[in-house]
Amino acid sequence: MVFHVGIDPCSGYVSYCNEYEKITVDFEINIVSVDEIEKVALMFEEIKSKINGKLGYACIRLHENYGNEIRKKFIECGLKSGFKTAEIINWLTAFFLNAMSQINYKPLKGNNDTFFELPEYSPIFLTFTVDKNEIFSVTFDISKTVKKRSSYSIPKVQAPFNIEKNAIGIDLGTSRCCVAVIRKNGITTVALDNNGERLLPSYVSYDEENVKCGQIVVERLRNFSKSTIFDSKRIIGRSLSDIEIDLFWPFGIFEISSKVCLEVEKFSGKATVIPEEVAAALLKHTKQKAEEFQGMPLSKAVITVPAAFNEAQKNATLEAAKIAGWKEIILLPEPIAAAFAYFNDRSISNNSNVLLFDLGGGTLDVCIFKIQNNQIEIISNTGDSKFGGRDFDTVLINYFKNALSTKYGISFVKHKKYLLMVKCQKIKEILSFMVNTGLDVDDFDANQEGNIQISQEGFQKMCELLLNRVKNTLNAALHNSNFNSNQINKVLHVGGGSRMPMIKQLLRNMFPEAEHCIEEHPDEVVAIGAAYYAYSLPSDS
Repeated sequence: MVFHVGIDPCSGYVSYCNEYEKITVDFEINIVSVDEIEKVALMFEEIKSKINGKLGYACIRLHENYGNEIRKKFIECGLKSGFKTAEIINWLTAFFLNAMSQINYKPLKGNNDTFFELPEYSPIFLTFTVDKNEIFSVTFDISKTVKKRSSYSIPKVQAPFNIEKNAIGIDLGTSRCCVAVIRKNGITTVALDNNGERLLPSYVSYDEENVKCGQIVVERLRNFSKSTIFDSKRIIGRSLSDIEIDLFWPFGIFEISSKVCLEVEKFSGKATVIPEEVAAALLKHTKQKAEEFQGMPLSKAVITVPAAFNEAQKNATLEAAKIAGWKEIILLPEPIAAAFAYFNDRSISNNSNVLLFDLGGGTLDVCIFKIQNNQIEIISNTGDSKFGGRDFDTVLINYFKNALSTKYGISFVKHKKYLLMVKCQKIKEILSFMVNTGLDVDDFDANQEGNIQISQEGFQKMCELLLNRVKNTLNAALHNSNFNSNQINKVLHVGGGSRMPMIKQLLRNMFPEAEHCIEEHPDEVVAIGAAYYAYSLPSDS
């Protein structure tokens, strides 16, 4: 079997697929920076050691700051290591090819105008041409964009509140879900488990006849991992070729008749579920808790989705909501919902330029808009639908996994792997308000004692590449808006990831002239904004 490999030496990310199944597998390698030519050969040796098969094509993505000598070294070492062909492309070409590889389209003769979305950028206008000799060519124009809704009225929700409207807002998050409802005193979030927690981990378990959701699933993960599904938001509405397979996923993933399916062990044996069913389990649980809190049946909800979601992902989310029992569903972009929450009870200067930064568990949204006459005028929506707080967890997992192995000789069986994953999620949260914390060694080997320390500063250094990815997304947002950083008047911090001190500092450094708005509970803002929007809608809307 021949494997074709994509390599990003700057980030240390590698993806490969075989030429028949077209399923990608991702892993990480040691980074090769612009001045580390001596590491190039070692990089290819590391890649070869992780791929069991014949090597075909190597595609290496390099930024322009890699010089000619190291570029030649990449090609030379790639061929010496056994690749049939090695080629270097730039970052823009890589993004373009990633989008185009997902298109099943055969142009007719003549000029054909067709819209495609590149997720990392604004939509691009493409012209395909096939001449009389059947020679195919393509041109693109970034000045023409696909028409989408570009303005929203900011709902003003003030006392006295009409509790009969039963406004419900749901943030169906990659890592956590949150629900907000209208009460006599205004909008409030709902306790989603028996311990009063308002954030429900987006984990679903099928190990018993009744499906379970939330923290109880997380706590049982190391013993019932094969019965557990998480990250459904990273899968729903996507084709298999567009899904980045996470090595921590305990469930199988495959495709039947172009439909992505997940294999999980239920109490009665192995079974297949679709991502919509997993999301529906979360939405059904939140519906039940909201009905208990409100004391009546509920049928209508505003559910938020990332701004970068395409129509297939939105439709899949709607299907999940219907399976969960919701009768009337309105989808609202997450950045808009967050803006509604921030601006509901605040005075806003006319013509203010606002940047909303939303770092969730699995997605990053950056929305730039202008406030005019109580209207949000969207200028640009930029995002990374495959990047979020989970990537920061992975940095910690790799750090502690290496430390446990080298210092204590502890290797990882499956249940220990999920224990480490959960511990690292907690450590990341602790480092948002403490300068130091650690991992207890005896959690992984009862015969050994010790504590592996990590500091805020050390964690930040480990995340340098991730922070660069955040900066690149912010710079792309500014570029798409034709703004510079000094033209931004307000920066809204949204999502659990925005709690991290390194993220707060990055935003303050990039936008020193702006007012930074930080809520006490930034991971509840989206659900609250969705509830404000739901309350503002006419009863028959």
